[in-house]
Parts: sequence; C-alpha cells; structure tokens
Amino acid sequence: MLPRATDDMTTAGRKAPVLRASTMINGPVAIILAAGQGKRMKSEKAKVLHEVCGQPMIRYVVDAARGAGARTIVVVVGYAADQVRDYLRDEPDVLFAEQDQQLGTGHAAKVCRPVLGDYRGPALILVGDEPLLRPGPLADLLRRHQEDGASCLLGTAMLADPTGFGRILRDSAGRFLSIVEERDATPEERAIAEVNPSCYVFDLPDLWEALDRVGTSNVQGEYYLTDAPAHLMTMGRKVLALPVLAADDVLGVNTRQHLAQATAIMQARIQDHWMTEGVTIVDPRSTFIDGRATIGRDTVIYPFSFINGNVKVGANCKVGPCAHLRDGTVLDDGVEIGAFVEINRSHIGARTLVRHLAYLGDAEVGEGVNVGATAVTANFDGKRKHNTHIGPGSLIGAGAVLVAPANVGQGAVVGANAVVTKGHDVGDGETVVGVPARKYERRPGQA
Repeated sequence: MLPRATDDMTTAGRKAPVLRASTMINGPVAIILAAGQGKRMKSEKAKVLHEVCGQPMIRYVVDAARGAGARTIVVVVGYAADQVRDYLRDEPDVLFAEQDQQLGTGHAAKVCRPVLGDYRGPALILVGDEPLLRPGPLADLLRRHQEDGASCLLGTAMLADPTGFGRILRDSAGRFLSIVEERDATPEERAIAEVNPSCYVFDLPDLWEALDRVGTSNVQGEYYLTDAPAHLMTMGRKVLALPVLAADDVLGVNTRQHLAQATAIMQARIQDHWMTEGVTIVDPRSTFIDGRATIGRDTVIYPFSFINGNVKVGANCKVGPCAHLRDGTVLDDGVEIGAFVEINRSHIGARTLVRHLAYLGDAEVGEGVNVGATAVTANFDGKRKHNTHIGPGSLIGAGAVLVAPANVGQGAVVGANAVVTKGHDVGDGETVVGVPARKYERRPGQA
C-alpha cells in the first residue's frame, strides 16, 4: 500500500483572499484539504489536478463527498490556488479557504473557520489526493456520527503494509486512544496495521475548540489535525475509530508512480462497472475507458481501444480494435467503429459503419452511412474548426476527403479519393468524383 504523506497536502501557495461565510451554510459540510504542491510530483500543476482516468483527483473526492450527503464543500487551496479555483468555479456548493503558510494539516482545517461562520453540525474532512475514496463508507461515517453522538469519528483501514501512514493506538479493550504519525512512532507502534488515512467526521464547533489546543511538539514542528481527536477526549468528548475503509479506498497519490497505480485501480473499477452493465470488454488490460464515458448494453470493446472524455456509446456497438473515441463523441445504437479509426467531437448515427483507418472530427453523420477506409473530414483550416454534415444512407469512398465546412446530402456517394472542397456541397442522391469533386454524369449507353 502506498504511503500517506500528510505534509504534501499543506504546502502553501501564493496568497488569495479568505472567503467569509455570508449566507447560511447547509450541512453536512465536507472540508477537502487541497493546498499541497506535491513536491515529489515535480510539477507546476496543483497536485490535486493531476488526472486519474481522465479527471482530476479532486473531482473524485468532491463527488465522493457529495455522494455521501455533503451539501456544502469547502476546498482548502494554497499552491496553484487559482488553478483549483478555476476548475471548481462553476460549482455552487463549493467554497474556498486559503492556507497561506506551511503550518500543517491542523492549520489547513482551521483556516476554514471564517468560511463556515456559525455553522454547527457534522464536518467530513478529507484530503484531495485520495481519488479512490468511495461515497458508501463516507456516508456510513456520517450516519454513525449521528447515531453514536460522537464528537469525532475516524474512518480507518487495515493494511498489510502500513508504511507511511499514521497508526491508530487503542487500549487493551480496543477503545481509541490516539493517532501517532509514522515519523513520531516507536518501532512497536509502526508494527500496527490499522492506519489513519485522513478521513474524519468532526462535530463543529468542537473541532475549532480542539484545534485551539493543538501544538507543534512533533518532528515536523507543525499543527497536526491528527492531534485533535486526543484533545477532544481530554475534553470529555466521545471519539470513535471505525475500520470502514478498504485498502484501495485510501491509496494516496504523492508521486507519478502512485498516480499510475491509482489509475490502474480506477480503470479496473470503471471496466468492472460496464461489464456488470452488459458491455463486453475483450481485453481489459489493453483497453482504456474514461470515467466520464457511458456505454450501452451488448456493445463490444475490442483490444487497444481508447475512450477518452465525455463519450456516449450506444447499445450493440462495436469499437476497435485500436480505435480512439475522443471527448464529445456520441455513437448511436448499432454503430461500428473499426481498426485505427479516430472520432472527435462527432455524432455518429445508428447503424453507421466506420470500419478502418478513418478520421471524423466535428462531424454530424446520419444513420446507415458507410465510411470507407482512410476517409477524412478535414475540420481544421489552421485557425478554426469547422463542421461536416453527412446525410443518412450516404457512402463515403475510400480515401475521400471532406474539407469542412462541408455538407453531403442524403443517399449521396462520394467516390474513392475524391476531395469535396470547402463550400461545395453534395446534394441528396448525387454522386461526386475527382479532385476537386464534381458531379458524376453517366454517358449515354454507359452501364
């Protein structure tokens, strides 16, 4: 299991204004710590914006918090704060707090206090670089928090290799005592398999009171959020640690190697979902499906196919082998996309065949069209992208080039290697051939 380096999520960036709560906060609240640079990533990009299966890590954490029932989400930003704000700027339930110094996870949580104002209730606290968190265990924590009346609940995990994580200390009766960070742990404590993956539910304002008592007497000289539960216990408050998280849920991303491992696990989840829904994936190991894609039943995905972005594939389709469906592509039912075909921002009508070596970009293709080998919609003129419309029942010959903007009518035929130049449309039922394409007229007596 991968290490959880808490300091990576508290690195400060350039200062931005702290937002203060001006309206009533809807609970439950989720706080996501996302201020870290992630130095081991060696990147100018905010750590939480590195992608797993096509989406930034923080997208999965935000969605997990929402799925668990959070109605207001406070994202703590720091390094490359503007990047994170820009990514989440259109989401009305997301607020931001600024961590402007490297003072630890406790400080990162504390900067949310002005944003949350007088809110009283449960606050789910997560880190933004654990993209494999699922909403189910988080919802369980929120439910148990309400049922058990605890001031703090910790979601823990049992790991075969706990290296890098804080350990959960319990008494002889199994009751929670405290968390010890690995760098501060004794050899005996490091042998403990139950770990703290930085997943909490705190009652507010109890958390603020506990954080006021947290000091910096540790190896890092930082304010540890992990010290807050022990302080709550000394204050007579109830604290529980529940092992509700699976090993895969708590994989933290601190390096490019970790990013690849998280992607592999997420990809397996995505493919397992679609196979359960009735999709055949011939070779999952050689197939990539973006987390935003949707696929209909009885579709077959052949090896070495790449489905990237917000792609919608209908039922009874065939994709691949070696096909590339890019963001914005829609395949209606019964479409066949064959070997070495690339489709980009295009809508392909039902039962259309694009079987090999073709490129369709910014195209609207009707039903029952047959697109020949190496046919291309030339959608980019060097400055702008342009659209191509191909009517139902048309035949686009092998090697044909449609220079956009272009329109091919219903039942039309574009001959092999023909070039339909910009602005020269092909009418319904017409046949065009040549370079530039011109209407084909049969001579008297010609078969």
